[in-house]
Amino acid sequence: MLKTLGLSASALALAGGLALAETPMTNPPYTGRSAVTSPSPSTGRLLASDIYKANVYDPSENKIGDVTDLIIDSNAKVTAAIVSVGGFIGVGQKDVMIPFDDLKIADRNGKQWLTLNRTKDELKMLPTFDKKAEANKM
Repeated sequence: MLKTLGLSASALALAGGLALAETPMTNPPYTGRSAVTSPSPSTGRLLASDIYKANVYDPSENKIGDVTDLIIDSNAKVTAAIVSVGGFIGVGQKDVMIPFDDLKIADRNGKQWLTLNRTKDELKMLPTFDKKAEANKM
């Protein structure tokens, strides 16, 4: 009797699992929030991971620094880039803040890279960006 009861319980559990598997999935309720399902193709677009740690070049194609961080305002807009300039293997370099809109995307031979209409010397003359002081402003 116990064996029959166990087999019956197993059969019901299996049937219940199959019934659940056949239940059609419904869409989650509409929350009024939009989502990007398929970004439209566009030239001059980069992912944040393409920008972070990316080299930055002047108009003469000389490397002038690297993007080390981004500043995002309360409206989720990237407002500034922190560019590390100068130094050798991390010694003597300094971080400076530049308006994000000053960075441009250049395309050469199918490869995208960042350009800035400033020289390395101009960047070195900017005030040093202090990450700790910026964090205290928040």
